[in-house]
Amino acid sequence: METWAHVLDQLERDPMDCAELLDWPAKLRLLDGFRQRENLSWSAPRLHLVDLQYSDVRLDKGLYNRLVARGSMKRLVTEHQVLSAVENPPTDTRAYFRGECLRRFGADIAAASWDSVIFDLGGDSLVRIPTLEPLRGSKAHVGALLDSVDSAVELVEQLTAEPR
Repeated sequence: METWAHVLDQLERDPMDCAELLDWPAKLRLLDGFRQRENLSWSAPRLHLVDLQYSDVRLDKGLYNRLVARGSMKRLVTEHQVLSAVENPPTDTRAYFRGECLRRFGADIAAASWDSVIFDLGGDSLVRIPTLEPLRGSKAHVGALLDSVDSAVELVEQLTAEPR
């Protein structure tokens, strides 16, 4: 509770003061610094790559983990809790869809983030499935669909089929 109260106080003063505790100001600071150093626009593909790398939970890949290692971020949860969340996403948000896609069809996924799952199905282009709505993608919403398909190809076909 003490940390929660501290964060709320900092958010009220200046959200960027929370950059050592909260993801979004930390990521914003990192992205803005990179953008300015490299003279990039906010829409630059390289900046999007840095955005994806930030959230990579693998210890040797994620930029968040590098910030923790150099003391620029304070962990609020343990590495075990993070890995447990990767394996057991909450069932009541879009994290369920993303997590289940990674678990079931990981070899067919090129990337996954809070706003999409990108499938590589061997065709000429990748297939992006948006996950913009936080409550769409819950187990109640997509559980039966996921259980009804045997492959990423079938899932994408179901999700992209024209309504009848």
